[in-house]
Amino acid sequence: MFLRRGLSLPMPIVPRGSLIPLDNILGTWLIGLILSSVLYGITCLQVYLYFTKSCSRDRTILKAFVIGLFTLDTFHLSLVSHSIYSVVVTNFGDYVQLGMIPWSLLVNPRDIDSLDCD
Repeated sequence: MFLRRGLSLPMPIVPRGSLIPLDNILGTWLIGLILSSVLYGITCLQVYLYFTKSCSRDRTILKAFVIGLFTLDTFHLSLVSHSIYSVVVTNFGDYVQLGMIPWSLLVNPRDIDSLDCD
């Protein structure tokens, strides 16, 4: 116990090492989020350049297709970001929750193939 401004507070018990090695699990998710964010930035630039430079001669259906793909890519990145946030921040230290798949990955059909649910 230590004293801080006259209050007796217990020392926090923080284990030195993790019970489960999380580098392989959370590290790959983080790398995937970083790469997905980089590709999303490239997509944002391409959509911006398309609508400012070269969409004047295209048909409305092609413009709607570009907007639809951009919306799906935005939705995908938000789901992946939410799943990593829920595991790393919201459920920090909860090893039971680490074994469960976040709902935002179950909604995302693109990432279902990469999950090992055996």
